[in-house]
Amino acid sequence: MCSLGLIPRRLRLGISLNLVEVGEFMSKKIGFIFSLLVAVVFISLPVIAGEVPIPGTGDGVAVLNSIGEAFTQKTGEVVLVPKSIGSGGGVKAVGNDRVNLGRVARGIKDKEKHFGLSYKAIFTIPTVFFVHQSVSIDNLSDQQVLDIFSGKISNWKDVGGSDNAIVVIRREDGDSSLGNLQKTFPGFKDITITETATTAPKTPVMVAQIKNREQSIGFGPYDVAKANDLKVLKVNGKVATEKGYPYFGTIGLVYKDKNLTGITKDFVEFAVSPNAHDAIKKAGGNPIEN
Repeated sequence: MCSLGLIPRRLRLGISLNLVEVGEFMSKKIGFIFSLLVAVVFISLPVIAGEVPIPGTGDGVAVLNSIGEAFTQKTGEVVLVPKSIGSGGGVKAVGNDRVNLGRVARGIKDKEKHFGLSYKAIFTIPTVFFVHQSVSIDNLSDQQVLDIFSGKISNWKDVGGSDNAIVVIRREDGDSSLGNLQKTFPGFKDITITETATTAPKTPVMVAQIKNREQSIGFGPYDVAKANDLKVLKVNGKVATEKGYPYFGTIGLVYKDKNLTGITKDFVEFAVSPNAHDAIKKAGGNPIEN
């Protein structure tokens, strides 16, 4: 077995964070124990000088990677965007001084305010509906979306598709993409998602479910859908890249003011500057003017 000591130092931090993804398919109890193990490994590894690790949400990963690449080209300093540990995981990592920056798809919750973190919005990302390639339609009305996720419509033929049962994949309560739809999609907060829906606990799990389950539909951040070549539906004829697309979420960074120095400060300043706008747009996001 290969020990961590034989792995290049630059890769160790990413490996320790990526271990979380394995636990996504485990039971809650096993997942909790596994998370504790990851935390122990994570805490034991040093942050390497000249690198910026940014753990957290699975939303906006492709955009943040694009910003990181542009930052590296400009400065030669490396940005690490590991697999998702959720917005809450990013907050805890920063709050417990394991890293200087975390990525979140929501604001700081009241129960997290004791960490004393600051928040900086970086870009918005469309929240989209995507389907398995076996689904023949490419557009839904807003009412059809509501009827599908509430279970009133359960066959694709009822919305102009083939005669096949619809497989609904949803995110857990409290997920940022679900929260975005409840805030920006009229009527979504008022429906009860069908009991037959499968719950995907993380964005990468949602992607895997949609890719592997025929006739399935789910939702999530546009940049992740684009990076994974998922079939993204139009809603009321509008595509996600169209100006004025109404369903979106905001991706931001959290940090402690005392730790906003050196390369960490350089990256935050770059991410909110016009220098990062092309990288954000290229990956499917929309820059926030600061």
